[in-house]
Amino acid sequence: MIFQNARLIFPDSIRDGLEVVVEKGKIAAIPERGLVRRKEVVDLHGNYLAPGFIDLHVHGALGRDTMETSADAFQVICDYHGSGGTTSLLLTTATASLDSIADVLSAIRECCCSIKQIAGVHVEGPFISKAKCGAQRAEFIQNPSRASVQRLLDYADVIKRITIAPELRGAPEAIENFHMHGISVSGGHSDAWDEQAREGFARGMHSVTHTLNCMSSARRRGIYRVGGLLEFALSEPRISCELIADGHHVSETLMKMLYRAKGPRGICLVTDATAGAGLPDKAQFSLFGKDCVV
Repeated sequence: MIFQNARLIFPDSIRDGLEVVVEKGKIAAIPERGLVRRKEVVDLHGNYLAPGFIDLHVHGALGRDTMETSADAFQVICDYHGSGGTTSLLLTTATASLDSIADVLSAIRECCCSIKQIAGVHVEGPFISKAKCGAQRAEFIQNPSRASVQRLLDYADVIKRITIAPELRGAPEAIENFHMHGISVSGGHSDAWDEQAREGFARGMHSVTHTLNCMSSARRRGIYRVGGLLEFALSEPRISCELIADGHHVSETLMKMLYRAKGPRGICLVTDATAGAGLPDKAQFSLFGKDCVV
């Protein structure tokens, strides 16, 4: 199959006059127009053709939630986000009991082979700050212990990303442990001071979750003003920043500030979509056990 007459989006440019040759579901070549002949041709009429989106932070869609531990829910979520161009995603858990999180991880482990869009799991909580919990359920928040960390590491084949508040007791050791097992550690839902964020980074925390939302920023300590997780992330070039750029979570000015600080390669756009995604206005849905209206 050949896709032709499209504007192709590359990392550093948008190019015309090329075709995309697909064989066995994969891109086989991107030659100049007219160099390859096939019977199956798709004319895109000058529209853009881009790689599929990868969303690292997806809780749900169309009234369904990752925490349902249901293959049907996972499929609905993936189908909805696939309709918007997301070809891979991390189903994201909410702060809950470790037993509930383990049930979700087990269910996703069983579905990964049959639902190809599932690239793994992003575990958001329970190792977060009560002061910055946002919509997460505070009653399930806890400090990471050896036992609780090991409970999650039993699913290291499924967990690809975990959000941790680096200032918690036991967090530096947990960050290092997750990092050593190949799990990407992201600082988030955090009230950390600059030096606590810096220690988390030294232990393997190389990104932050939904930047500018539910994270500490500059404040006074004695006569000095000291940075928080936000300022550390902005100042450290090796930190990647999630951003919910939907126009509701972060203002245009703050998005511009983040872009100037990090550049396009330092920002990872995410939806952080909940079960409300795709529902009509005034529709009701559940968000981490709370009744919500679109």
